[in-house]
Amino acid sequence: MNEHSSLAARGAAIVVASLLLAVGVSVGGSFVGDGIANWNSGRRIIAVKGLSEREVPASVATWSIGYRATGNDLDAINRKLTESTKTVLAFMKGAGFGEKDIAVQPPALHDADMEPREKDVPPPPERYRAEQSVLLRTAKVDLIKPALATASNLMVNGVLLSEGCRPNYVYNQLNDIKPTMIQEATKNARVAAEQFARDSQTNLGKLRSASQGWFQVEDRDAATPERKLVRVVVDVDYELH
Repeated sequence: MNEHSSLAARGAAIVVASLLLAVGVSVGGSFVGDGIANWNSGRRIIAVKGLSEREVPASVATWSIGYRATGNDLDAINRKLTESTKTVLAFMKGAGFGEKDIAVQPPALHDADMEPREKDVPPPPERYRAEQSVLLRTAKVDLIKPALATASNLMVNGVLLSEGCRPNYVYNQLNDIKPTMIQEATKNARVAAEQFARDSQTNLGKLRSASQGWFQVEDRDAATPERKLVRVVVDVDYELH
């Protein structure tokens, strides 16, 4: 067999090995591996990915409760906003949140006479529309859902709630789990590389390079945004012998 035929045969073997890898390797559902063997300065290199995934509770919740008042009398509007602010503050404290976690935001006033409108369109019956909100930022994430379930009591007590008064959940302790997740992802990448080597009837050689991908944090699902999924993928290259 001449040199050209020998290279062609080796190339065909690499293609077959790559196809075998497409079957995939799974260990406890905790990683995804894929690989491509190629010639690189006379060496065969396999590139694999290792995934680590973890479910964690949100560490911080923010919740802005907005409310409004309308009318033609600014003094009356101010009194209404003041009453609503007191009601919202009492609601938050009654739900178990401390004063240090609560901040009253400044109001915003909209004057209909200052807003553009078509020539034949009459002005609205109420000239002024004022909006204000109370912002909560707390580590007591488990208290948010019970409070949210009773937020309709604010309307019963005369608070005109604005749209979009939904809490947001944040996970800000990524540095605490980064090392173990990277270690796990790297281990899973090696498992994928070893499976590739077995399928292609080669031996796994030394580590050539490794790079860490982005950490991704997202809600577990729409029903439980207070639970987060953290993922990281690492890219690792090994030699094959």
